[in-house]
Amino acid sequence: MALTELQLPTKAQFYSNVQSAATNIDGLMATYKKMAEFLAKMDTSDLDAMGIAAGQVRTDLVDFRVAVNEIIALYNGTATTPTKNPATVMAAIRRMS
Repeated sequence: MALTELQLPTKAQFYSNVQSAATNIDGLMATYKKMAEFLAKMDTSDLDAMGIAAGQVRTDLVDFRVAVNEIIALYNGTATTPTKNPATVMAAIRRMS
């Protein structure tokens, strides 16, 4: 369906929406980077202290860190072939308990 003149935003609104989206993406990338750095500094004793048993949850956390690092690399233009599917990793993290 074609956009009608009633549906089209003004040029100023369009620019504002695009700028807002770019700002949000940039902020998310900064948050992702901090989370990946935090996870990279954790070791087995830290996970033990938090009561995170060895097994799938730890694997999911490692996969999360890898996927986030790959997303950041894509954003920074330094991406290589991804090793993890971000959607699959995020689904596993959302189901984590």
